[in-house]
Amino acid sequence: MPDNSPKAIVLRMLDQAMLDMLHGTAEFLDSFADSAVWEYAPTADAPQWSRVHGKEARRTAFRRAYDQAIDSTRTVHDAVAEAGSVAVAYAFGVTFATDWPGLPAGARAVFECVNLFAVSDGLIVSEKQYTGPMLAEGG
Repeated sequence: MPDNSPKAIVLRMLDQAMLDMLHGTAEFLDSFADSAVWEYAPTADAPQWSRVHGKEARRTAFRRAYDQAIDSTRTVHDAVAEAGSVAVAYAFGVTFATDWPGLPAGARAVFECVNLFAVSDGLIVSEKQYTGPMLAEGG
């Protein structure tokens, strides 16, 4: 029987999201409630909080952002859970097919991130992402 703890649900979703980026699918959204909310903390490039409400809006945003990715990697540094809350710290690397703000096409960027998830009744109901500065790989 699979582990259906909140932590296991989140980690399986993250693995699926990596596969989806490579295959142009969005099956990772099956782990989310239809009314899920995604929030993104301000960064130097996007100085205001942004919010996506609902799976279909997230599907559109996912495709728009990752259609330009040639490849991606994720290395989880730590994942902790308390009841229905899960925090994951990870490094995300991506190579862009086209020019990206601050990087030419073909360059690889690495981001350090911390995401906070709320899980209820076996589905993720919210995700809040805090992203560090984009660094060219090796820099």
